[in-house]
Amino acid sequence: MVTDGLILMVVGMVVVFLFLLLLNVLISGLSWLLKDHAFQEEQQLLKAEAAKRKKKNSKKIPGPAPVTAGGEDPGRITAVISAAVHAHRNR
Repeated sequence: MVTDGLILMVVGMVVVFLFLLLLNVLISGLSWLLKDHAFQEEQQLLKAEAAKRKKKNSKKIPGPAPVTAGGEDPGRITAVISAAVHAHRNR
């Protein structure tokens, strides 16, 4: 009875191991087979992103920096706020 359980356990472990090995081989094979397609797709996405960024940057009109009601520049206010948040989180 115990030997039957051990045999069943070993057979089950071998089946699972072979299935996982087959799955690994198939995934590696598909990865190797489709790497050129993935590279081309990645290049297209990078070109589209660059075109989008270029279009967005061309729409920007340089002008004077906005001034808040207190007369301070927004960059300084942002720095003060992030320093306060950082100090609060480090307590």
